[in-house]
Amino acid sequence: MEPDENLPELQTERNPKWFWLCFLVFTALNIFLALNKHSHGGRNTYHDELWADRAGYFIYLPATFQIGFDATLYPQQLDSLTGLGFRMVGSQVRTKYTCGVAIAQAPIYVGVHLFNKFMKVPSEPFGDLDRLVVDVAAPIALSLGMFFLFSLLSSAYGVAFTLRSLIGLYTTTGLFYYTVGDPGMSHVYSFMLFSLLLLLLKRTSGGRHSRWRLIGIGLTVGWILLIRPTNLVFICVAPFILPGEGISLRSRWGSLISFPSFLTIVTCAILVWTPQLFYWNEAFGEWFIWSYAGEGFSNWSSPSLGHFWFSTNNGAFTYAPVLFLILWGLTLQWRSGQRLAAGVSISTFLLISYFGASWWVWHFGCGFGSRTLVEYSAMFCLPMMTWLRWSEARWGTVLTWSLLGLFALVELKLVYSFGDCWFAGDWNWSAFLEMLLGPTK
Repeated sequence: MEPDENLPELQTERNPKWFWLCFLVFTALNIFLALNKHSHGGRNTYHDELWADRAGYFIYLPATFQIGFDATLYPQQLDSLTGLGFRMVGSQVRTKYTCGVAIAQAPIYVGVHLFNKFMKVPSEPFGDLDRLVVDVAAPIALSLGMFFLFSLLSSAYGVAFTLRSLIGLYTTTGLFYYTVGDPGMSHVYSFMLFSLLLLLLKRTSGGRHSRWRLIGIGLTVGWILLIRPTNLVFICVAPFILPGEGISLRSRWGSLISFPSFLTIVTCAILVWTPQLFYWNEAFGEWFIWSYAGEGFSNWSSPSLGHFWFSTNNGAFTYAPVLFLILWGLTLQWRSGQRLAAGVSISTFLLISYFGASWWVWHFGCGFGSRTLVEYSAMFCLPMMTWLRWSEARWGTVLTWSLLGLFALVELKLVYSFGDCWFAGDWNWSAFLEMLLGPTK
């Protein structure tokens, strides 16, 4: 059986009732796993889900809904106690991170704090209640991303096969770690929005757009960029990674890039950025700033690609060996005629790898695997499903899923043995094997 060359038109069939039960159980299980993992972690250390970068993302929420942006109203040395993800400078609360993650966490934050206020229980900023928000919000974002991908793919591959494939994607990539192990980071939220953009684009292709879909695309694009500006790469390639060989790009996207449609998308994207611009003006005195002063892509001419891919210190293939199968799936896509989708996907993988390897610190500090690739799991699901279908036809269902299960066991073992930061060196394979084969932490 060869992989499908094209995704058929999305159907409006209702999902079976058991699907919704699985969806709820999956979300609840991940919330439990996140809460359980962090119930054993230390507070105000790099093990904390509100430490450093995570605190920098989160500070917008207490500042907007609870305390305000006056630094004098916060507990003393709160910025130091949370890893300097933000700084108190005079009366200013300053964070170099944008507010995209905080927007995603806001509904959970507001709901939890309203309930807490109703129960008349006091709470403090960056206390246990805020950690609960983070541990609940990330699994919900993950489930939404999975739902968007399911809605995109199930009509082409079937309900059961799509569900199995998405669970396989989750348990074999860094998605699991950044949902359960490090839920305060941005990656699972970018994954959610990448998946949503793919779904919206599929439903808009061929001139089937409406004003509301254009607004949805614009808001999603703006939100994706607000979380991480380098996500512009995905926005540019997203229309081309959806299989559609034999259909001209003009037929698929011509109406989408007409001036009225493009103007709607750009306007909505700018609208999402409005709160960030007002914050920058208030905190820094400028409407536009580059807040990563002293950091950047300083290694353009000598990228550490070998380290980025294979190092024991957060290497992409080292911490997610399923990437080998995904690259195999891309070759199968190419051979089956999906050359545009396969070519763009592999080029995107190489470009993001080059960006990551060129960053001033290629391992991105205390991360799990090359974490800038995690959100691109929304793109990797297509070649993974291509490989799974091909492998089932060639080697049989049992062997195929046994192999994927082995990759999942490796990934889960790494997650539960990883100490949230790697200190053993860039090529210390004995320490890495001890982590993989030794007891969990």
